[in-house]
Amino acid sequence: MKSIAASVKFEQGLEHIDYVTARLANWGGRASNLPTSMTVIEYWGDGDPFFGGQADDRSLGKSGSILPRPTNHADVAVFATIEEAHEAAKKIPNRREGSILGVAPSWD
Repeated sequence: MKSIAASVKFEQGLEHIDYVTARLANWGGRASNLPTSMTVIEYWGDGDPFFGGQADDRSLGKSGSILPRPTNHADVAVFATIEEAHEAAKKIPNRREGSILGVAPSWD
């Protein structure tokens, strides 16, 4: 299986401080612009499965590991800051090769 992640520099993921800095800059750097919460997503594969692709994106669980599918949403880890998400991303024990870590922010 060819992964789109293989063509993207691995340094772009959440486990790298440059990703954190870039996201903060995109959000304007002011507390009033920052998300109120976020989850960590492991992006893996290529193309929407509904249209024949093989993407299999998964959430980081409260256990510190990437959750299997299907996911019980009560098990998904929620972070108050991107810095907290960054620290958790550096410790994930079951990351899949070729995946990219990102955040899904929420402004409540």
